[in-house]
Amino acid sequence: MKIIDKFKEYLINNGYKKVVYNLLAVVIICTIALITWDSFFTIKTKNIHSEIKNNKNNEEAILKNEYGDSDEIKLKKILSNIKGVGDVDVMITYETSTEVVPALNVTKSSQVTEEKDSQGGVRTTTQDDLSQNVIMSNQKEQLVVIKEIKPKIRGVVIVATGASDINIKTKLIEAARTLFQVPAHKVMVYEKNN
Repeated sequence: MKIIDKFKEYLINNGYKKVVYNLLAVVIICTIALITWDSFFTIKTKNIHSEIKNNKNNEEAILKNEYGDSDEIKLKKILSNIKGVGDVDVMITYETSTEVVPALNVTKSSQVTEEKDSQGGVRTTTQDDLSQNVIMSNQKEQLVVIKEIKPKIRGVVIVATGASDINIKTKLIEAARTLFQVPAHKVMVYEKNN
């Protein structure tokens, strides 16, 4: 009760208008502070959301590049088994990415209309409709794929510890040419640093 009495006394001494103006000023200052405070926190959450999106994009890029990585792993494994090659690193570049041909539900319809006028003229109208819908599997809502077209290889780089020997270098080039059906000028072999 003492606080309320002190407040009433303050109102009487200072006047109601001055108190209302002071309270209004405090409310405006608090509102501005809350707005600016909120804007600082949204910047941080936007940064967090962009980091999450970047991580998802990186994961998708890794999944899309799975085909190329598996070829590199297989080639590295095969080449390292050749006598005298030693430690091997491989890089394969592609013209494009893997192309997926989805299964389509195709509906075609054709309608021909002939109109004859009173003067003996004939007008023929043909209307063709074509609709294509991608078929999805019921279980996982995934695309039904008819075939996957593997990308064309642009070049192969092989780095091996035994590549200083011309016979080993020739074996490495021949192995890559045989596996990927690429011409010799698209396969480069270099000696690896120890």
